[in-house]
Amino acid sequence: MTAFILLLIGFALIFLEFFLPGAVMGIIGGILVIASIAAFAAESTSVISIIVYVTAVFVGLVIIANLAIKRMQKTAPKQTICSDANQDGYVASSFDSKAIGKRGVVLSDLKPGGYILVEGEKFQALSVSGYMSKGAEVEVIAGQEESLIVKQVV
Repeated sequence: MTAFILLLIGFALIFLEFFLPGAVMGIIGGILVIASIAAFAAESTSVISIIVYVTAVFVGLVIIANLAIKRMQKTAPKQTICSDANQDGYVASSFDSKAIGKRGVVLSDLKPGGYILVEGEKFQALSVSGYMSKGAEVEVIAGQEESLIVKQVV
């Protein structure tokens, strides 16, 4: 009798776990189901009855999972955790596209990354040809993430 009470409480907690997040109900329910199997095995005298009981427990778990999933699909929340509204927020830094095609001067050695000065404004830059020394004249040919891609003017 104890085994059946443990089993029913365990099944109920596992069913509730589908609707109440946190895994506490599911863990406790699983422990009670295992305790139910152990209690039944201790009370039973036949191996066949234990096998039948364990099989019935697994079938019951499958049925409970299916019922819970169907119930969740029918009562789908009207609002999800993810917002579908447009939001203003942080925008990752990006290169200044107006600088493409313009010429500038290397402020710090490009190895291949460093800083350049274009029309009085300081930019992070990457050299396509590797090392460029401070003071070299460069042309901005592209942009990548937050850096301008430059080549040396010959």
